[in-house]
Amino acid sequence: MNHYLKALIIYCCCFQLAFGQDYAFRFENSVYDDDIRTVTFQINNLPTNFPVIELQSGQKLRLEFDDLLIEERMYYYRIIHCDRDWEPSSLTELDYLNGFNDERLRNYEYSVNTRIPYIHYWQEFPNKDTQFKISGNYILLIYEDNEETPIITRRFVVTERSASLQVTGTFAGDVSRVRFNQDFQLDVQLGKLNLRNPLQEVQLVMIQNENWNSVIKANPNFIAQQTVRFNKLNTFSFPGLSEYREFDTRSLQLLRRGVQFIERKKDGTDVLLMLDESRKNKVYLLNFDFNGKFFIQNMDAIASRRATDVISDVASAIVRDESVRKSLRDSMIYALSAGVSGGGAGYEERNINSDYTNVIFTLKDDIELRDDENIYILGGMNDWEPREAYRMEKKSEGMYTASVLLKQGYYNYYYAVVGSRGIDIQKMEGSWNDTENDYQALVYFRGFGDIYDRVVGFASFNTENLRLQFR
Repeated sequence: MNHYLKALIIYCCCFQLAFGQDYAFRFENSVYDDDIRTVTFQINNLPTNFPVIELQSGQKLRLEFDDLLIEERMYYYRIIHCDRDWEPSSLTELDYLNGFNDERLRNYEYSVNTRIPYIHYWQEFPNKDTQFKISGNYILLIYEDNEETPIITRRFVVTERSASLQVTGTFAGDVSRVRFNQDFQLDVQLGKLNLRNPLQEVQLVMIQNENWNSVIKANPNFIAQQTVRFNKLNTFSFPGLSEYREFDTRSLQLLRRGVQFIERKKDGTDVLLMLDESRKNKVYLLNFDFNGKFFIQNMDAIASRRATDVISDVASAIVRDESVRKSLRDSMIYALSAGVSGGGAGYEERNINSDYTNVIFTLKDDIELRDDENIYILGGMNDWEPREAYRMEKKSEGMYTASVLLKQGYYNYYYAVVGSRGIDIQKMEGSWNDTENDYQALVYFRGFGDIYDRVVGFASFNTENLRLQFR
């Protein structure tokens, strides 16, 4: 197809997208196909990174997921620019992307030596086909055949380096919440941004532990030259909650943390976790957790001698110099991966040799639920979204259970009461201001005459690294 004709078609499609289209998907982190599991979206393939990259920085976002259907399906991706409220912006695709949307996902690999087979897919952004022109909120849509059959949606943010943030921990303004909440005040230095009415042009968004359900938004309440302050009491006030519960299935030959029993069968593996109890009336207990995230790994496979170990030995025998040895080893591994998977960014062995297990959660609690309420398991593994597969069933008086198919790895999770009133984690887990949490802060700016919301600053911090006054 002629490139000019293709560009014209894309422009017309983007014009339609920007004005009033009804979408078959939500502009949030979600999965729309029951066969799609273990979705991760990370920076430079690190599990602890919130999906925020700096414009023109060379950083890479990497999407990965498994398909249990075991059929090579035609998956495509589309990237949509959004405003600060995660609604589609009025921009066309040509305004925010270099390259084209609707490219096919071509990187995939079949699982190896697993009782439950799957196909593992991955894709990096930006790539040779798609680069970002401007900062802002973005939605990544993975779909099959057309946008009416969505598979995955993922939020991510592209930032500029125009503003810097300073965070201070404070006492809760409401004395009844002093022992239970974590409160913050922030100063934002806006540098050389052209300010006309910063009280309206600037907005700060804070998130707890990468959970978009925890978002708090605010406009500044004080201006001092190029510094805007968010120091109004009770504005950025989060329940500290409790440290996350955890379990470790990285090995199916040993009983690791949180695991009570493992039964390996011909067609699968059952993992029974330790009995959980409600923590709403318990004292605070320190536990070093992963703040709701999870990490995939098969330690049983690591224990065996793999091809990469042999490559390391050969490279070490050939040359003693560390830098040359590492370069040689990396080149050999890349060649091996390219020969198997057809090149591309490559895959990690842990993503294709880690098996799926039926993880059985059991909860003992005499909680009285309303007719519209249920108990759900929440965490990064399901985007803190109360999906049906994670709903606890009442088996007897005061006893709840759920069986969830999860890939081998280390997981954090909470229990929450979900009903018409929303998601209530405190009702099951309690809340303490001593709890260690991660926080993310985004600074949005829409100046006079701007047609989109820029993201001009980002900061990530941990409560243990702050000299919090409430400590």
